[in-house]
Amino acid sequence: MLSHNRLFDRRGSTLGIMDDLQVAVHTYDGCARGCSGCVVDKHFKNNWRMRNIIPVKDMMLIDQRVKEYYAWIKENVNTQDKGYFGKSGFTVDHHSYTFRFGNHSELPADMLDEIAGSCVSDFRVFSTAPSDEIHKFVDLRKRYPGSYYLEIIYDPVADKAQDIRDMIIDMRSHGILGYPEVLITQRLIKAFSPERFVEEALGPLGDIGTQLQLGRYTPSKTRGFKTSQVVSVDEEVEWMTAVSRGILDRKYDIHPIPIGEYAVTFLDEYNEVEAIGLDGRIDEKLLPEPEPFDIDNVRRKTKDIFLSSLYIDHNLDLHVWSESMGQHVLDRNFGFEPLGNVRDRPIHEFITEPNGVMNKMLNEVIRNLVTNRKCSGCRYKSFCASHAIPLFRKWQQDDGKHCYGYLPVIREFQSDRPFLRNMVDGFKELGF
Repeated sequence: MLSHNRLFDRRGSTLGIMDDLQVAVHTYDGCARGCSGCVVDKHFKNNWRMRNIIPVKDMMLIDQRVKEYYAWIKENVNTQDKGYFGKSGFTVDHHSYTFRFGNHSELPADMLDEIAGSCVSDFRVFSTAPSDEIHKFVDLRKRYPGSYYLEIIYDPVADKAQDIRDMIIDMRSHGILGYPEVLITQRLIKAFSPERFVEEALGPLGDIGTQLQLGRYTPSKTRGFKTSQVVSVDEEVEWMTAVSRGILDRKYDIHPIPIGEYAVTFLDEYNEVEAIGLDGRIDEKLLPEPEPFDIDNVRRKTKDIFLSSLYIDHNLDLHVWSESMGQHVLDRNFGFEPLGNVRDRPIHEFITEPNGVMNKMLNEVIRNLVTNRKCSGCRYKSFCASHAIPLFRKWQQDDGKHCYGYLPVIREFQSDRPFLRNMVDGFKELGF
């Protein structure tokens, strides 16, 4: 759904616009820290420290498969008549690698060379703990040119915001960009009221144009399927709503993703600009009539989003990864079967199988949307489909007052259009 009455000029900004084939690769699981909610696999953490866990030969095969797949997408997906991508939609214009989940900043130079040298792209993202070893990535970029980004796992209980600020400024001085990612756990919200979190964890970052990734804790195999750190959806929504209000009240130069991104999307692409009341907030009585729910159209667009966000694990099994509240790989660790193994066949053959895993996931998304009591009558079904939100109910039911749509948080950000414009411009500067 695209509105012609837009508030934001997103030309040159990737905020809320997919134009990238994102491929995450499970390259490292080492880390000296022990953050609550960590997804680092203990076997690799204890037995594969300081080593890339994927052999170079396999890394090169991954790169071959990704490049084959990227060429297939440009020929077959960018040219389709209907869908999110295609002749009348957006197009996939580049591809990127995200290397995760461990602290890549502790890897020695030869291991970083293996990773960057075997998976070639203009865009490379590395997960890392807070670190003062930025020089490793500065030197790596000299050897393997391109745009480099660091995904900084930030635990405000253990880390100082000033150290994160210093790291980001140091990165930028060397042409490396990135953002902190905060996981919302019971440990975090018990240690930080929303007011304290805004003041202490975000305050030192509030004047430097910081992209802030917020994520939710989800039980997994590597976490022993423990639920002690799970924050209920209601508690999470209410905590985040208060945090968002604090960010706006203090006029922080912070760009919260994905929730701030959703606020822009709803205003521009769901015509919610028409529902801005006299007080500047969304008046839900003024919301336009939603478009009819076209299952075939929603399925096509959702599949396009899925097929452009993929994850390859250390066994070379292929999975979907999704960005809802945080970036979740839908792999065996979270109870999902792989689409296939890239050793066996080209990637496009897995995602086009009529009875393959991709189609089964899409069937489950659509089934959940049309049968769940919260979703069936909701105007945002198509949006939630593309973010795989129904699949998150595999881990936790949103059976309280709020849902995985985080609408109260989105409404707070929608109330401050200058803040959102600044965020859109910030993504133009990020260039990715």
